[in-house]
Amino acid sequence: MPVPEEIRVRLSRWCADQVPDAERSQRQIGYTTSGEQVTLLDRRPPTFPELGAAWISTPVAQLRNDEPGRWSLWRPAATDDPDAWEPDGGGSAEDPLALLTRIEDAIRVSAPPAREPGAD
Repeated sequence: MPVPEEIRVRLSRWCADQVPDAERSQRQIGYTTSGEQVTLLDRRPPTFPELGAAWISTPVAQLRNDEPGRWSLWRPAATDDPDAWEPDGGGSAEDPLALLTRIEDAIRVSAPPAREPGAD
């Protein structure tokens, strides 16, 4: 069963709220879905945009609907395997967005440094 539209709309809003408007040309938070799983991504522009490369996406968390009506939060595992995930350990919730408060601080910490006015 796919992720319900109502949850996808709320996720889109949550992702947009994580990055201030002034930083969106340097960074975005987005998500992808696969079945009943949502992967949250930290997206950055390519180092050399003139080469036409796509934005770089780094997975930061997953929401999984492992049991009916319950969502769990997973984080990238501390291994060399980029596809390895481990449960957050904080328990599950009926509302997947309630779980995202656990990663908001980590997302803000990984924000690009503030630019000095007139430093362009």
